[in-house]
Amino acid sequence: MNNQKETVLFHNALQRAEELTLRWRNKLPDEITLVRDLRGRIRPVLRGRRDQIDTTALDGYSRALSESLGRYGFPPQRALLFEDELAEPDAVLAERRQLGDEPESEGLYLLDRQVIGQDWMRDSLARITTNPRVTFYGIKGGVGRSTALVNWAWHLAEQGKRVLVFDLDLESPGVSSTLLPEQHRPDFGIVDWFVEDGVGQADIIEPELVGISPLAQELAGEVMVVPAYGSKTGGYLPKLARCYAEFSGSQPMSWAERLNRLVEVLERHHAPDLVILDSRAGLHDIAAVLVTRMDADTLLFGIDSTQTWAGYRMLFEHWNRHPNVEAFRHRLQVVASLVPETGRDEYLRRFREHAWDVFRDQLYDQAEPDDLEAFSFDLHDEAAPHAPWPIFWHRALQEFDPAKGGIDARTAQESLGRFMEAVDQWVIAAIGEERT
Repeated sequence: MNNQKETVLFHNALQRAEELTLRWRNKLPDEITLVRDLRGRIRPVLRGRRDQIDTTALDGYSRALSESLGRYGFPPQRALLFEDELAEPDAVLAERRQLGDEPESEGLYLLDRQVIGQDWMRDSLARITTNPRVTFYGIKGGVGRSTALVNWAWHLAEQGKRVLVFDLDLESPGVSSTLLPEQHRPDFGIVDWFVEDGVGQADIIEPELVGISPLAQELAGEVMVVPAYGSKTGGYLPKLARCYAEFSGSQPMSWAERLNRLVEVLERHHAPDLVILDSRAGLHDIAAVLVTRMDADTLLFGIDSTQTWAGYRMLFEHWNRHPNVEAFRHRLQVVASLVPETGRDEYLRRFREHAWDVFRDQLYDQAEPDDLEAFSFDLHDEAAPHAPWPIFWHRALQEFDPAKGGIDARTAQESLGRFMEAVDQWVIAAIGEERT
């Protein structure tokens, strides 16, 4: 018989701490926050004061935690804290969330300290401006997201709309160079704004952040672009390394709040009908901010591949624990990009089924068919966020040169027609509502 003690790993430490705490609940305060630090170590913070709780219970709980959590716990004498032992308990515990929705979990919270990734679980920021915002996002790159963005911006300008595009794929800026040839690039870009905002003088360069794309120069509307970098940016990498700092001048401010302020400043100055935010792919914090915190509708680009659905499932599982997932899940919409030239119907059938699987398992409510209030959709419901808006692969899209204008009308209809029609109905209606 093997009596070797089981090694505790990160993935099961939190479950152990939760289960153990629930077993001790009747001897502890009615409110407990499990704080997981940057290393993954877990230490409870109990409401009240240490001298108000039976010493025997505290000693037993501390020893049990220390023994159960292994390297992800603390020695018994440091295994737990009380709120009155924290310098600023309200500030420290401000972002905790409820652990579980069962009655026995009431009053049990988690505060997860992370270097990155926290914005996936935070709420949308308040803003003053009212124009619609749309985020273009993909769990993986190389799926035609930027090409679709450029052509949709051109399409909107053709309809007379004023479009403001932010190139926020800062590690791999592409929309900037696609929409703005060098001679049309403004003096400065997004990384310049963040660096100057860090020392409290962003307002100096704000008038020089927007370039007008020649792509729409013959059209009734306008495509305005805030590039990642400008003609006077200079050393891009040193600025990129500093633009994620969480301070504005001498004041602490999250990167999300700083970005929202930048977008609002330019929205108020340029009065666009619509703002398009181009996100980097993957699970980076930039994507988290653009998808969940910028009060934007979000297009989720993907191809029908194992990697795509594994990535979205991982993200949706995380969202499933978001305390206010109801506030943004209805603003998500899947886009089937690069649909092949042959076997399209079968491809889209599989894509729809795979999208439905991840939405049904993680974001849709488990409800009866006659529950009209539930956020739940049938596989074949065309109004559902899992029902793909297709973009069909076309050689002209791969060879697209924006310097020569948008793609011709026939190609646009063949490749982007169904996508354009759907996204127009989704967003243009919102533009009309804002103008009335």
